[in-house]
Amino acid sequence: MKKAATIFFLVLMVSIQTPVGQLFKLPLLIEHYIKHQKQEGISLIGFLEDHYASDHKDADLPEDEQLPFKNTTFSSIVYAIVTPVVQTNVIAPLPTEKKIIFPETYSPRQHLASIFHPPRV
Repeated sequence: MKKAATIFFLVLMVSIQTPVGQLFKLPLLIEHYIKHQKQEGISLIGFLEDHYASDHKDADLPEDEQLPFKNTTFSSIVYAIVTPVVQTNVIAPLPTEKKIIFPETYSPRQHLASIFHPPRV
């Protein structure tokens, strides 16, 4: 059932959006040709030349405008697949200062004196 529905909608979409949809108007073309043939005795080539090759304007202009491939219409349908946006909030810890607590008797000279010695002979 899904396959049949998919094919139906695909054919419907193609027929609406492309000039293939104009083929559905072919019965109007045949009917209009038969009408002109009965009234004027015109041939098929003459009918097509009058209605498509030249700027044919007569009393049945509204019917002429309904003929296939007579008017160009452009339709634009845009299909978009929108994916949902996944938003994550990562809270980074703020850098904190490390406090070094020195003893009250601390003197940096103690350490400097142990590192630096006069040269030994």
